[in-house]
Amino acid sequence: MAKSGRYPSYTTCVARALSASTEPLSIDALLLTVSRERPLGKGARHEIYRAIRKLYQAVPVAPSQFGWLSHLLQHSTFRHQLSAEEARRGYLLLDELEHAVFFPQFFQDQRADVRRITVELMGGPVLAAELAVERKIWSLRLGVEFAEWIDELGGQSHDDILILVQNAVEGRYMMRLQPRESRDETAIREQNIRLARAAEELVASSRRTDKVMPVWELAALLIGRNLYRSPIPPDDLHMVLHQYSALRLSEDGSGYVLDSRGATKKKKMVALRNPTSPNRRASDPSGDTLADFDTAFSASELKDNDPAAWLEDGKRYFDMESEEDTCPDYESYLAAHRMSEGTEEALSHSDYHLLEAELEMLLGLEQEFGYLLPEQSQRVDDLAERLFIDLESFRSEIEDYEDDEDDGLDGSDDGAWFWKN
Repeated sequence: MAKSGRYPSYTTCVARALSASTEPLSIDALLLTVSRERPLGKGARHEIYRAIRKLYQAVPVAPSQFGWLSHLLQHSTFRHQLSAEEARRGYLLLDELEHAVFFPQFFQDQRADVRRITVELMGGPVLAAELAVERKIWSLRLGVEFAEWIDELGGQSHDDILILVQNAVEGRYMMRLQPRESRDETAIREQNIRLARAAEELVASSRRTDKVMPVWELAALLIGRNLYRSPIPPDDLHMVLHQYSALRLSEDGSGYVLDSRGATKKKKMVALRNPTSPNRRASDPSGDTLADFDTAFSASELKDNDPAAWLEDGKRYFDMESEEDTCPDYESYLAAHRMSEGTEEALSHSDYHLLEAELEMLLGLEQEFGYLLPEQSQRVDDLAERLFIDLESFRSEIEDYEDDEDDGLDGSDDGAWFWKN
């Protein structure tokens, strides 16, 4: 015991070696580096692999090649869809991928990271930002200057913030506002499909040892595969996996599993999908539904030449249609629900909008009469908390919508109300 105490552990040695190297290292290179800090036994190679499994930032990039996440993030670009509340209050709600981007060490022990990072706003100031909690969700607090920058550029809800990693080790980042009208939908869709396929491969390859791949682990592996090195990054990770992959979230929402029952269905969904961005898609009234149905369930897909097999496939077709029943507001709700600390099951798409309609009705009564009864006010607070809706922003949207009606506008933009989705 006294002898082993004189040397650093394999985990410490591997962490030092990878964090000190800007390029990935092979197992042989790690063995050589570790040998300079401690003697190697017969099981040294096995101990190196064990150490790697303990280190979140030790990311496989190729067979027997490992990089350090903070270095792998260099020059990567990520896309964050802005909400009205984020723009107004000066913060970004973080999903697991974005959390790993700004605070790579966080998922080692999932303790709050106290480091402050610098964010250069393109055409604006350089800010100091820190990890914070908004509505029980981890967030990046950017402050008033960020909100003013968005306002000066005319930014609004559903515009994108492009996040460029300049140096994750030093905590230096750049952000650029991209209006939704400037999106290259075709290129983004290609990146979405590429990301989804890579995620499926990664989760499928891990099923031998892990039934569920944690979201943060999947995020690191995708970064290690250079899925975010393109200047045109894919959309939100959870949305992409929901829309384009055969993966599904585990019951507790902590990770993804490969849903073999949904693999064929997801491939059909991609083939039949309109090439515009999925979270901005509107149905095409001129589309030929019967042609899509015939394409999806041609005679070549019948199982064992069973004439009745189309019944099963027909059920899958309608399941496919219902699975696409979503919208940007509901996707934002699901993202917030996943990152919250509550144990309550997520609402369905229709249930979400049913409660949203109730909230809007109560706020409309408040605006009309000038007050609400105490129990009505409490109901408003309860609904806002359950739906992860910022009341001040929601009230402003109602007022803006009514102003548009007064001006004779039809309100048929991307900010359409739930009944127009």
